[in-house]
Amino acid sequence: MPFLNEEQHALAAKIARILTTCKETVAVCESSAGGLVSACLLSLPGSSAYFIGGGILYSYIIRKALVNLGKEDHARYGGSTPELITDIAKNFSNKVEATWIIGEGGAAGPAKSPYGHNAGYTALVVVGPVNRTRIIETGCAERTKNMSDFATGLLRLFLEVLDEHHPEIM
Repeated sequence: MPFLNEEQHALAAKIARILTTCKETVAVCESSAGGLVSACLLSLPGSSAYFIGGGILYSYIIRKALVNLGKEDHARYGGSTPELITDIAKNFSNKVEATWIIGEGGAAGPAKSPYGHNAGYTALVVVGPVNRTRIIETGCAERTKNMSDFATGLLRLFLEVLDEHHPEIM
């Protein structure tokens, strides 16, 4: 069984074409998607032309170490809000040189997050020449389904931003 579905493959292929054509790069800071976003982008031959790398910033410990936002910061933001995930992405961009940073964080499930976000909630962000956020709420408590839906959602958002930023490339 493949680890990514047809939509994820198609989204990653379109993203790869735009980034390669425009000589742009992307880095990923993900959490509740568990590395699936990075895996989708890396699944295509030639990904080294556009994919800088990624991090699964899942725990407070790794977030504090890599992007200087720990448990106390999460409490101040009220958990995985678009504002927190944007700041994580911006801080991540200070560590890596990429045209775009994309990221997500939320509650894959089956339980609520410590901050009250229901399972199936995640905040998505794109940081770069264009900044964008979006919230997904699947209404589902199935962890692996949510992880896949979060990855698909972030790829959709990123492609939407790329299409708007590069309308000449369709």
